[in-house]
Amino acid sequence: MTVSKTGMVLAALYAAGAGWVVWTERVSTGGGWINLRFMGSYLVTFPVAGLAEWLGMKLDFRRSVDVVLAVGGCTAIFYFVGWGIERVVRGR
Repeated sequence: MTVSKTGMVLAALYAAGAGWVVWTERVSTGGGWINLRFMGSYLVTFPVAGLAEWLGMKLDFRRSVDVVLAVGGCTAIFYFVGWGIERVVRGR
């Protein structure tokens, strides 16, 4: 199996964007009267975080391990989507 360039680009773009969202939410103190802390992190990692919550394992985005698992899982999903797109375009 060769490395998919399309998959690597999609995965890198996703990881950079998701990392930025998670980082900004971890360093900010949040809003004034409303607290939607880590809502962006949940939304940006929804395929993994949503599945984990559906299975009864709610992720805590204050823990680095949970963040790494969620972002890493979604990065893998983006890689394989890019791999699939590349395979379809090449006709294999």
